[in-house]
Amino acid sequence: MKGATALPIASGERLYTIADFARLTGARACDVVQMDIAHCGGITAAKKVAALATATDIGVSPHCSIGPVAFAAAIHFAWSTPNMRLLESFAEFDVDWRNDLVGGWNPLGGGIVALPDRPGLGLDLDTAAIAEHPYKPLSFPSLWDATWTDDFTGAEGFR
Repeated sequence: MKGATALPIASGERLYTIADFARLTGARACDVVQMDIAHCGGITAAKKVAALATATDIGVSPHCSIGPVAFAAAIHFAWSTPNMRLLESFAEFDVDWRNDLVGGWNPLGGGIVALPDRPGLGLDLDTAAIAEHPYKPLSFPSLWDATWTDDFTGAEGFR
């Protein structure tokens, strides 16, 4: 319950529909909405969520944990959204091959997140690298579960 603490509350990374976010922001149940752009319907849907949050003086900080294409979308969203608070990136904690899936741009450097200077998201998909790492159906493992480190990241020694 938001009123039980003076600390800012972030929520929403597992919400998916505009109606869900309308209820969250309408109830002023958090200080920061963490929609996942890849799961809530893309950049346009995320901009709608940000507008809902703006109407209730709530910031946004996209949840972004699934790879470089989603991170590129989050960066574009971040640069173009006035109530943006913080950009999450799992890039430093991800499997070592994740950035091989794309080419044309590395957004992280010296604590700065840069926009690409190319059309679209500024990335080229490497279909050969993608084929080497086929999709594994896995629905949001718990961070405290061995599934996270063993199956999701493939980093058995991560613990």
